[in-house]
Amino acid sequence: MADPSYLQSVTLSQESQLKELLLHLYLYQNGQARPQGNQAQLLGSTAPHSFGCTVVNDWSIHDGSSPTTKIVARAQGLHMQASMSGGNWFMCHNIVFIDDRFKGSTLKVLGNIQGEQGEWAIIGGTGEFAYAKGVITYKRCDTGTRELHIRVLCRTFRKPEAPVVPTPTGQAIAPNA
Repeated sequence: MADPSYLQSVTLSQESQLKELLLHLYLYQNGQARPQGNQAQLLGSTAPHSFGCTVVNDWSIHDGSSPTTKIVARAQGLHMQASMSGGNWFMCHNIVFIDDRFKGSTLKVLGNIQGEQGEWAIIGGTGEFAYAKGVITYKRCDTGTRELHIRVLCRTFRKPEAPVVPTPTGQAIAPNA
């Protein structure tokens, strides 16, 4: 299967099978009420700057800057106002891929939403992203849209080669040969 246009992939080492993946995607956050909204407040707060306010999210991630472009993943998790002086939302979510190339694979993401741009840590993954480590840089494009540059290192595993079995005559043959 051919890689989609938003992906670049480089194998860094044959021995360790470490692969670097670079993805350029767009996250769409909509705080409106259903059916358009993709987040909901779980816990409100009367503290200054809404300290402690907690929101669950199921943000869509697209291969283009418009919310009408193809959805390739979902950012599913929580974010909460973690600063008594405001402006610092702690967030953790799983990026769950739904497009054909990475379907079912996930990235585990942790970080802060602070200002117009920043970074989030990739602290793990599953499927195609097993043992993932990396960083996501984000920049706000407009209300509700963030441009994401995802740089992730993950392991790829070789399929084990068939063992060579000696015959009674001393010849080595591979099973099923």
